[in-house]
Amino acid sequence: MFDRVGDEVVREANTGVNDVAGEISKAIDKASKARDALAQADDLAEDAHDLLAVALRGSVADQSNVEQMLDGFREARADMLTLLRTLDAGRAAAERYLATLTVEGTPRPGPVTQRPAQPPRQPPPDRAAGPDETLVVPPEQLEALRRELPPPITRVSSGQKTHGRWIRPDGTVEPIVSGRDADADSADERLEKLDMPGRAARAADVEMKLAARMVREGIRHATVVINYTPCRGRFGCDTLVPIVLPEGATLTVHGVTPEGQPFRKRYTGGARPWWR
Repeated sequence: MFDRVGDEVVREANTGVNDVAGEISKAIDKASKARDALAQADDLAEDAHDLLAVALRGSVADQSNVEQMLDGFREARADMLTLLRTLDAGRAAAERYLATLTVEGTPRPGPVTQRPAQPPRQPPPDRAAGPDETLVVPPEQLEALRRELPPPITRVSSGQKTHGRWIRPDGTVEPIVSGRDADADSADERLEKLDMPGRAARAADVEMKLAARMVREGIRHATVVINYTPCRGRFGCDTLVPIVLPEGATLTVHGVTPEGQPFRKRYTGGARPWWR
């Protein structure tokens, strides 16, 4: 009889743990959706800032009003970045707790202990993006990376190499320069597999090389800051990068026009090749 009672107690305990784990999983899913929405809002706010900067700088007599408007968008992005960090910290804590409830798929109740006194709340740490999440790069980091680059390229035929800094999903930054190398060869191979007619003249461009590297290394999302803008046309990066990238992958390019105005565009993979 005691064994039967004991089994029933264990079953009830496991059922309770399963219920808690299920609700935590739902909360984590909601947090992921909230993160996606915040990241999209950050992208839109950045687009609005850049469009406003290009449209109003030099065309409005009272530049102080222009800067005030631009500051509003910068502050909005800073607030969203804070929310993203806080949300990521909460989600990570929920994921850690969920892991303690399950060992190899078998629920277990946690130990009953007196809750210790909590230390003062600290600001949430930065968190790297997950494998299928877009890393949100703070505006101040983008500006710092821009300052590391040579001056903007003013002419296509200048012969100058495009320089950039690209950011991995874990937040690490690596330099990248246009020119022939293994990444350019990878871009050629990728386009050849897609049956592109002829050879791409722009395979050695920073954006094409990085897209090919993302394919080779299985990177789903990356960001790059360059001292130029992506070339256009059927054989240009603006057209070929979305073709080179696999479906759902993204490459966010922060460039600069020959006039010194910021440029930003996010390329999403899976585009149908124009030659098919």
